[in-house]
Amino acid sequence: MIAFLKLTPIISLVAMLLRGMDILIAAPLATVLAALLAFLLDHKSLQEITDAAINNAKELMLILFLLMVAYAMGEIFMATGVGASIISLSMNLGVSGKTVAVVALLLTAVLSTATGTSWGTFAACVPVFVWLSHITGGDPVLTVAAIAGGSCFGDNIGLISDTTVLSSGIQNVEVVDRVRHQGVWSLLCLILASALFYVAASNMGLPSESSDATKAIATIPPEIWEVLRTKRASAVALLQQVQSGVPLYMIIPLVLVVALAVYGVSTMACLFAGLFSALVLGLLAGTVQSVDLFLNLVQKGFADAGFWSVAMSMWTGAFGGIMKLMNAFEPISRLILATARNVRIQA
Repeated sequence: MIAFLKLTPIISLVAMLLRGMDILIAAPLATVLAALLAFLLDHKSLQEITDAAINNAKELMLILFLLMVAYAMGEIFMATGVGASIISLSMNLGVSGKTVAVVALLLTAVLSTATGTSWGTFAACVPVFVWLSHITGGDPVLTVAAIAGGSCFGDNIGLISDTTVLSSGIQNVEVVDRVRHQGVWSLLCLILASALFYVAASNMGLPSESSDATKAIATIPPEIWEVLRTKRASAVALLQQVQSGVPLYMIIPLVLVVALAVYGVSTMACLFAGLFSALVLGLLAGTVQSVDLFLNLVQKGFADAGFWSVAMSMWTGAFGGIMKLMNAFEPISRLILATARNVRIQA
C-alpha cells in the first residue's frame, strides 16, 4: 500500500497533463504532493526534502546551458547563410518533396548523435527543413516528424548524450558497450523509418522533381512575409539568401560541429565552434554585416530557449529528486529486473 502511495505523485502528474493542464502548474503540484508523502511516509525532514529537490535540479543546469546555446546556433544558422547553403546544396543534389523528410531524418540523426542533444538538434534543424519542405513541395507535418525522430535517435545512442551517459551510469554499464550493443538495433530502426517515410511520401503523392527554390519563394504571399519580419526576421534572411545565393562554404560550420563531436570534443565546445565559424565565414561571405548584429541574433536565440523551458526543467528536476529520495520507483525497477532475469533464464 505504501509503495502505491509513493507512486501517486507521478500518477497525479500524468493525469493533470492528460487533462490539459500546463506542466508549469502540474509539476509544482506534483512536487508538493511528493514532498508531503516523503514527510509522512518516510519521515524525511523538510531540509532533506529541500536538499533532494534542489540537488537534482542542479544537475539540469548544464543541459539548460546547452539548450540556450543550441537555440542560438539555430538562429545563427538561419540568418548567416548556413541554412541557405544546406538548402542550396540539397536542391543541387536533387532533393524533392518526396525525399525531403528522409533527408531530414538522416541528417538530424547524424547531427544529434554527434552533438548528443535532441532538443538542440530539433531547434537548429526545424527552421531549415521546414522551409526546405515548403520549397520542394513536401509535407510539413511529415518533415517535422522526421526531424523529431532523427533528433531522438542520437539522444538515444550518442556517446556524449546525457541520456546515454546517465542511463549507462545508473545500470553500471560502459557507455561504449551500450552504444555498441544498442547501436545495431537503432540503426535498423533508422533504416526502417527512412523507408517508411519514403513510402508515406510516395502514397501522399508528393512531387519527385526537384523544385526551383527561387520560384517557390516568390510565391509566398506578402502577408506571410510581413508576419515573418515581425515574428522571425532570421527566416526572412534565410529565404532571401536562398534566392540570392550564398557560397557553399557556408555549410562548413555544420560540418565542423559534426566533425568535432565525432572526434570527441564536448558538446558545448562543438556548439561554440559552430557559432564562431559561422561568424567568421559569414563576415567573409557578406551574410553577417557586423559583429553587433551577430550578437543580437545570439541574444534572440537565448531568449527563444525561454523561461518556460527553464522553469519546466527545474520543477521536473525537483520532482524527480524527491521521488528518488523516497525510492518511489524501487518496486517498478525490481519488477523490471525480475522480468529481465526470467527472460534470460528462458532464453
